[in-house]
Amino acid sequence: MKQRADEALRASMDTLVGDMGMLTGLTVCYGTGEDAVTHSTGLRQEVLYNGRYTEAPLPITSNTIYDIASLTKVFTLVSVLQLMEQGRIREEDDIAALEPRFLHLKGCSVADTLSYLACLKTPERVDAQADAATAEYMVFQTRQVPHEGERLYSDMNALVLKYVVAAVSGMSFWDYLQRHVLAPAGMQETWARVPAARARDLMNYNYEHRIMKGAYSLIGDAQPGSPHDPKARLLGTDRDPVSGHAGLFATAGDMVRFAQALLTGRLIKRESLQNIGINRTGYLLKDGSYRQFLGQLVFTRSPIQRFSEVPEWMGLRAFGISGYTGNHFALDPDRGVFDLILGNRCHNRLSQVMPAEDSAALGLSDNGSGSVSWPDGRQVRSSFGFIHQKDRMLHNPVRDCMLARGWLKP
Repeated sequence: MKQRADEALRASMDTLVGDMGMLTGLTVCYGTGEDAVTHSTGLRQEVLYNGRYTEAPLPITSNTIYDIASLTKVFTLVSVLQLMEQGRIREEDDIAALEPRFLHLKGCSVADTLSYLACLKTPERVDAQADAATAEYMVFQTRQVPHEGERLYSDMNALVLKYVVAAVSGMSFWDYLQRHVLAPAGMQETWARVPAARARDLMNYNYEHRIMKGAYSLIGDAQPGSPHDPKARLLGTDRDPVSGHAGLFATAGDMVRFAQALLTGRLIKRESLQNIGINRTGYLLKDGSYRQFLGQLVFTRSPIQRFSEVPEWMGLRAFGISGYTGNHFALDPDRGVFDLILGNRCHNRLSQVMPAEDSAALGLSDNGSGSVSWPDGRQVRSSFGFIHQKDRMLHNPVRDCMLARGWLKP
């Protein structure tokens, strides 16, 4: 049964990467606090550009290093929860009292910031600033604004809390992570700046294609080893190279160690872990839609599975979060299992189409797969719609693998 379930998962992965072409490469890990299984398929790089695009295939290996993007938020969350367990931060504490440079966040509590009940914005886009110093200055201009609509999730909450961790701990955020998160979890292959000797192992997320309101654009500045997220790329300095919302790079093995360290209580107490995925924001709106269901910097179970980052088979206190580059992390503290996806939906792919209705006119299938003809004559494969394939093609096969191993009860 175990072999058949794993073969079905690998076949589904191969379909996503090979037949549908939604990802250049993909690694899926699942397990418990003590055991784990990892499967990989595809490439960490397809092409390079030097005046023209040339084939430059590099396979995924056990040493491949992924830009984990928004999964970094879970590391920020763990840091905050550690300081809360030590009594150095309280839920009711004022952000401006903990980090006085947030002049406009007086009256904004840690609890509301963790839960996205505090809607945080800056007067100007952080990634539109000229350099790291002005970008950081803009971060400190963050202020709380009224909620609008059903969406609450934002990068700003984790970005703000990164500075709170640094202020309370008296060390840079990166130093804090190394000492209090990475070391206890045994993570020796996680970096904010990947060593030159490991550059050959980096996943390439460059050459992302987008079609926005009929305008064709290509992103060519997301070089391997540089965060794909433009805010994280701009804010990174030698003093503190990692942002709270994105900016970490890790191998699949290290991300498994992180999940297992959470499940076995090496990073935070079980009570804290069980508290993360409790819904704090979601409810039915008057128009019949649902406000986003969020816990502490992560998503919780939602009545609408399409809008949930938690696999449908996980329990009520499970939580999940996705990363823009194609990653996904989900953990169920009650069942003691985790589900990890490390994919690449950016490299040499059409990742965004806006409005979404234009995808049909471009010749894409109903699920967003296919290819489009780029103005320079190239055929570019599409990852548009990948997010809505994860439950059927990855999370559900992972469930079957766990059932087959007895790690999950029917």
